[in-house]
Amino acid sequence: MPDAGYDAFVSYSHDADGAVGPALRDGLHLFARPWNRLRALRVFCDRRALDPADGLWSTIRQALDTSRFLILVASPGAAASRWVGREIEHWRTGPRRPVLIVRTGGEIVWDDAAGDFDWDRTTALPRALRGWFAEEPQWVDLEVPPGRLSLRDSVFLDAVATLAAPLHGRAKDDLLGEDVAQHRRAQGFRRAMWAGLSVVALLAVLAAAWAATERTSALEQRDKALAGSLVAEASAVRDTQPGLARQLLAAAYRLAPTPQARSAAVSGDEIPRELTTQASALAYSDDGSLLVVARSGQAETPLYPEIVAHVWLYDAQSLEVLSDWSMESHDGIPAARFVTPGLLVLGHGDEIVVTDVTDPRAPAERARLAAPSRGDAFDVAPDGRTLAAAFDDGTVRLWEFGGAGGADGTDGAGAGIPAGPVATWRPCTAEEGAHQVGFAGSGDLLAVGCSLGPDATAAVWDVTDRAAVERAGEAAAQVRTFDVAPDGRHLVAETDGTLVRWEIAPSGDLRDPTPLPLPLDYEGYVSVLAYGDRGRVAVVGEGGYARVWDVAGEPALLVELRLPAWDAMNAKAVALAPGAGALAVATPGSDAGTDVAAEDGTVRLWNLADPLEQRARASVPAARADLDVSADGRTMAGLVDGDLYVADLTDPLRPESLARTPVDIAAGPDADTFFGEVLARLGPDGNTLVIASEGALDVFDLTDRAHPRHVATWPSGVPTDLAFRSDGDLLAVARFDGPVALYDPTAPDGPQPVAEVPTAGSSLVFLPGRPVLAVAGTLSSTIELWDLTAYRTPVQVAVDQSHTYQVAGLAVTGDGLLASVARDSSVRTWRVVGDKFLARSTITDSGDVNDLAVSAGGGRLATLGRDRTLRVYRLAEDTPTLDLSISVGDTTQDLVGFVGEDVLAVRTDHGAVDLWGLDADAALERLCSGTGHTITRQQWARVLPDLAYEPPC
Repeated sequence: MPDAGYDAFVSYSHDADGAVGPALRDGLHLFARPWNRLRALRVFCDRRALDPADGLWSTIRQALDTSRFLILVASPGAAASRWVGREIEHWRTGPRRPVLIVRTGGEIVWDDAAGDFDWDRTTALPRALRGWFAEEPQWVDLEVPPGRLSLRDSVFLDAVATLAAPLHGRAKDDLLGEDVAQHRRAQGFRRAMWAGLSVVALLAVLAAAWAATERTSALEQRDKALAGSLVAEASAVRDTQPGLARQLLAAAYRLAPTPQARSAAVSGDEIPRELTTQASALAYSDDGSLLVVARSGQAETPLYPEIVAHVWLYDAQSLEVLSDWSMESHDGIPAARFVTPGLLVLGHGDEIVVTDVTDPRAPAERARLAAPSRGDAFDVAPDGRTLAAAFDDGTVRLWEFGGAGGADGTDGAGAGIPAGPVATWRPCTAEEGAHQVGFAGSGDLLAVGCSLGPDATAAVWDVTDRAAVERAGEAAAQVRTFDVAPDGRHLVAETDGTLVRWEIAPSGDLRDPTPLPLPLDYEGYVSVLAYGDRGRVAVVGEGGYARVWDVAGEPALLVELRLPAWDAMNAKAVALAPGAGALAVATPGSDAGTDVAAEDGTVRLWNLADPLEQRARASVPAARADLDVSADGRTMAGLVDGDLYVADLTDPLRPESLARTPVDIAAGPDADTFFGEVLARLGPDGNTLVIASEGALDVFDLTDRAHPRHVATWPSGVPTDLAFRSDGDLLAVARFDGPVALYDPTAPDGPQPVAEVPTAGSSLVFLPGRPVLAVAGTLSSTIELWDLTAYRTPVQVAVDQSHTYQVAGLAVTGDGLLASVARDSSVRTWRVVGDKFLARSTITDSGDVNDLAVSAGGGRLATLGRDRTLRVYRLAEDTPTLDLSISVGDTTQDLVGFVGEDVLAVRTDHGAVDLWGLDADAALERLCSGTGHTITRQQWARVLPDLAYEPPC
């Protein structure tokens, strides 16, 4: 919790008024804000940033107790909200403090005779408010659409000013008219001055203005310098204190949103998110939307405090706590898994607790299954319904979920919960204990690990006949820890200080052992290990790393993720999200310093959408991907490892694969040619895809995106670029070895090409809405304009030679702004007026500029330079302003294109296509999601000693 109280607590219904509450908080933060403070007021609004170590209600209750005002967002949804009612009831238990009402819907009716609201006609207020007001209160009407919840809107501004007046203890008119009043005082003073002093007054005003300007400039420079130092400090502590690093980046952005601070915020996804709790078990739901974090309990001892077992259920993307509950015991929770849609299984003491999380905000315990002893490990069969559990008495049991019978043997509330295990056997001695299980094959085999330490073994059992489980395979293997692939075909284990992948034969034999490549500083001891989707294996152990391997083919080490050596040595749990897009690791001890509870631990969550470029928000993994993005940002399509690939980008940071099918097409890279490059280009409406390589163009119909259809193969030379006319009826193909060829996509079966433009080009674009083609000459500094009104007789209308060396690329916005980059270190923008180039701006880069992309809406321009820096500019009135500058090293090869205005697709040197989120404001929200403990006063004073303590998240 923050160290100080709040000026106000906003109570609202998340479902009904989810946009209003945060908007009021932000408005009160910004309205009448002094220059030297991050916020004008401290307002508690949401529970998104609550620490998992804190109880949800206890944290809200503390915020209520330390707030001066309660702001109630009144609506029928708030009237029905259990949380809103509970917050008001608690408010009434403390000293009487003001309640301010903001009505966003429903009715509020006062009954003078009763001296209270008319509760039969009032639909916007919770009944918990009955009897609070002695006379009819005033309230603020704010029944406006979400798009108007901004201080730029006069109605919303008036509402915020009305609320801010009592919070500031000032009149509303004073707050709104402070500038006007100051102007009037100055005007009266000037009228009173003697005419002979007018020059002196003017000099004084000029001096004051100069001083104010200088002071403002000095403060801006100070803030920029401080923001830069915060970015540097965040880089220094990111491995050991990632939550603090994220808060430092947020503070830098809030203090001075310079390109450096904005770039650091956008790149913040490479810093792991952090939750503060001593977790003993982690698990992702099958669809990856939920993350469960469980904490074991312990009884109080002279050395250790009491810890009550607890479970938190998170939204895996936002890390919002959807629900949490106490197990009300000191027992351990060593294992957690999801079985069948909506059921969570926890090993808790000598029971297996089954909880229904179909509604993750309202979990309901369904059953407690008796177990012979502590359950140390779970696994779920590929059918998602069979649960295997290993116990420290040496037994293994199987349960089958999803049947008609309930835990009590009847239908009803317990339906789908097994009454008892369907199989029980003892693969390990009681002294050894069974500590690991993993389903193999199609679920008919089960690998079981016996004992801990150097004498541990793993053997495979045939569980096809639940009544007669028997050993499969030849012999047990000496392995200390292992996990089985989700498809059941392979097993990865630590054995004798090395990591080995085995194939699991249908007979149960472990065969074809393949060692994983180990770094030189690998020290052998493994704390936890997980085998996830896409052949990803995560290992945490001695040496201070979490390491991820790709073992789908020839094993390769993908990435090493730093964490404190003691944490890695003592890691308690690890989980790979479905799709291997995230890695969660739980370690004991907190990295937040001495100002934390003794029982605190840390859960770190790394973004692994692309393990080799963790700043990317999403990725299409491939050894080679040649893709394009449609103009409307809806579709991404092309070739992925030789397959035709089509994805929906409705949510651009979660591309949904619609089709991926092998295709036998003429287009394909030729290792013996100079270029050997595949080009993919989508038509303006996204319904036509052309894939080009040396010798041929292949045309596909994507009208049904889930079932793309090959419609034609056209002859081609060595293509260097493709461009569709804005109506989609003409395709231009630049060729290294000849003139630009023109094709007619409306007649795929006719003779092609239909015409040629007598010039060779390396890059080309059609101007939107005009039959004008811009061509960058091959290995030339020239840009030519060609009128293709009569495309069979093209006419050159203009030539520009402003660049002094080879033009590397052209791009055009939807409203016709033409941009070019060249290997003369320049980026130029143009308007084409009639048949003339009208230069608009020139940017000088630090070196050759190799690629560019512009957003269809014309708001952004991105370049990739020889210095391996991705630069993103804002375009306003045709003038670029640097927004982001991100060093991408060797990971980025070229730019695929923008998806909307705030997402950029890039092709990497390792073959994948990554999607970067460029919205710094959204990045700030992500930075503040998963920061662990709030930055302490001592940490703040160390990095910002001259500024008042203002936690940025």
